[in-house]
Amino acid sequence: MEFHFTFKGMDSSPAIAQYAEKKFSKLEKYFYGPVHAQVVFKREKFREICEVILTGDGERIVVKEETDDVYSSIDFAYESLEKQVKKLKEKKKEIRPPREVTETRTIPTAGYTVQEVEVSPLSTEEAFEIFRKGRDTVFLFYNTDYEKICCLYRAGDKEIMLVPVLS
Repeated sequence: MEFHFTFKGMDSSPAIAQYAEKKFSKLEKYFYGPVHAQVVFKREKFREICEVILTGDGERIVVKEETDDVYSSIDFAYESLEKQVKKLKEKKKEIRPPREVTETRTIPTAGYTVQEVEVSPLSTEEAFEIFRKGRDTVFLFYNTDYEKICCLYRAGDKEIMLVPVLS
């Protein structure tokens, strides 16, 4: 996660920046790709304002919180961001199109079929939900929990997940 801090009306403080970075970096787990956070700290009279612009996965989320303490502003901004990111993730989960086989090619001389499949980034829980709803015996996906391509398959009435480990 990439951070950019701006201080307006106050001196820049490494302690505040470290606290904010530690707090907001927890949100990275909700995104598949790189995440950028623009954090602006402002002091206006007796108010401490924390404004965060979070960009990732093609989405832009803006949160602005103000209190009398900069650390509590950071905490409230984090809570607001977490709610919005979770809501966005649920919305994307509902909209996500079903997995489809994109193309099948046959190589007649080799005696086997090559099948290309779309590999979606999913958590283990999401993958099992989709796998249980479908009729496929094998399901490939990019596991965001392990950060690896994993395979689900059915063996009788059991569901098994393969997690590759390089030897």
